[in-house]
Amino acid sequence: MYKYLTPQKTSSIKSFWKWFLKNEKELSDFVNKNTQSNEIILKFERKISYVSKRLGFVLGYDTNLKKPSITITANGYRRLFYLVEGMIEHAPKTKYFTLEAFIKPLEDLEPFKQGTDEPYTFSDFEFKISDIYFFPVDFDTIRKRMKIKVFLSNYRYHYDNDFLIIAFQIMIQNLIGEVNLKRSIADIELAQLPDNPQNLIPLYELNEYIDFLNKLNRRVKLDI
Repeated sequence: MYKYLTPQKTSSIKSFWKWFLKNEKELSDFVNKNTQSNEIILKFERKISYVSKRLGFVLGYDTNLKKPSITITANGYRRLFYLVEGMIEHAPKTKYFTLEAFIKPLEDLEPFKQGTDEPYTFSDFEFKISDIYFFPVDFDTIRKRMKIKVFLSNYRYHYDNDFLIIAFQIMIQNLIGEVNLKRSIADIELAQLPDNPQNLIPLYELNEYIDFLNKLNRRVKLDI
């Protein structure tokens, strides 16, 4: 994959990390809320945009190492996966952060099973993953990609919201991971949840279902 990393891109990546090393303490102070100024975040966004305007990042916390984390993401743009990996390949050793490539799948599904997960809140609607179901519409075992229909209890009130499908792409990406979303999900369709969802699958089981279908050795057409 790194054969696509041009000398110009390599130079811009190294330049970004050189700036990062000089400023990671200030960025760490912001993440740890030792400072209220967001100026360092704005600088970080600007510097990473010099590598690619499509690249993004997620600030988090590594509970194992007990330090802030930075996840470099392609924001769902598959053609830049190589660039995300190149960013981590050329990343220096850092004192204050752990660095990761791509948004990872959630490992702890217990809150979804118990219905205690926090809702995703957007400008004019919110949803909990534990309340959402899906069903596969089509799966191509050759390309290993699946089309799914996602069912929401209050879809009838939001079906004309243009941001809705984007919101669900974000939610599903956070659930199953950035790489799995692009490699395994060909299309997402939204629909109203029926009164009896017994034949549908909880959305939090999507990764498990993808693993199951990937074991099939023929093209399968599934209809609701």
